[in-house]
Order: sequence, then C-alpha cells, then structure tokens
Amino acid sequence: MARPSNTFESLSLTIAITPQMKVYLEDLVMKGTYGSSPAEAARMALSRAIDDMLDKGSLLRRNFQVQGTSIVQP
Repeated sequence: MARPSNTFESLSLTIAITPQMKVYLEDLVMKGTYGSSPAEAARMALSRAIDDMLDKGSLLRRNFQVQGTSIVQP
C-alpha cells in the first residue's frame, strides 16, 4: 500500500547501517507492510519507535505549529 503524500517538506538524512541491519530491512519489505524499499522500511521503523517512546514518556511530546508548509516550534 502506498503511503499518503507528505503535507510537509521531506528532509533527507544519511545513516550508516550494518549489512545485517540491511538484510532485516529487506525482510520487512518482503513482508509487504513496511514500504517498498529498505529506506522506506527504516523510515517506518524509526517512526514507530519514536511513537512508542512518546507513548511511554521516554521522549517529550512537542507542540509543533504549522506555518504554510513548514513546522515551527513555539
């Protein structure tokens, strides 16, 4: 299933991973619910991990405001 288009700008971030992590990301893609590429699977896994940390209180939930197509912190 394709993800919805972004309402906000997308930023690129380059990370280094181990060959083993790449294989696991490819496994997630093969499951069909984590995107269509290892990069998309990594984005989804990171998003889910951050949501989990917010729910547990490990991260402070921020109140972002939208100005045009940009997000700003009050």
